[in-house]
Amino acid sequence: MTRLVHWERKLAEFHKVAFRRPFVWGQSDCCLTASDGVMAITGIDTGARFRGAYCDMAGGYRAMRDFSGGGVAETIAALMAENHWPEVPVLMARRGDVGLVPSGLPGAQAEAAAICLGPHWATQGENGLINLPIKAGLRAWRI
Repeated sequence: MTRLVHWERKLAEFHKVAFRRPFVWGQSDCCLTASDGVMAITGIDTGARFRGAYCDMAGGYRAMRDFSGGGVAETIAALMAENHWPEVPVLMARRGDVGLVPSGLPGAQAEAAAICLGPHWATQGENGLINLPIKAGLRAWRI
C-alpha cells in the first residue's frame, strides 16, 4: 500500500488535531488515535470496525479480543497483517509508521498503539498526545 500524495502535510495536520485531544474510549483511545494517523497518510481507516463499538475500557478490550483474540499488541499485529504492512525493527521506524509502546495510562494494558512522528512515538495520553523516544518502542510496522 502506498502513502497518499502530500502525506507529510496530512500527518502534520493529524498531529495538530490530536495534540491536545483528550482520551475517550471508542473515540480517541490509543488504537483509534494511531488509526487516525494511518488514515491521514494512507486513506485507510484501520479502526473503522472499532469506531463507536465501545465506550469504556471493558468494551474496548472486548472488541479487541473479539477481533484478534488478544489485546492491543495482538490487535495491532492483526490489523497490520491484514493490510500487508510488514513488521520492522523498532529503530528502523520512520515517520508515519505504527508502533507498540509501553502504556502510561493507569489501569490500561501494558502496551499502547503509537504513530511515529520522526524522532519519537506519539501515543494517546489522558490529555493529548504523549511523546516517547523511538528506542522506547516495543514493536514497529512499516506503513
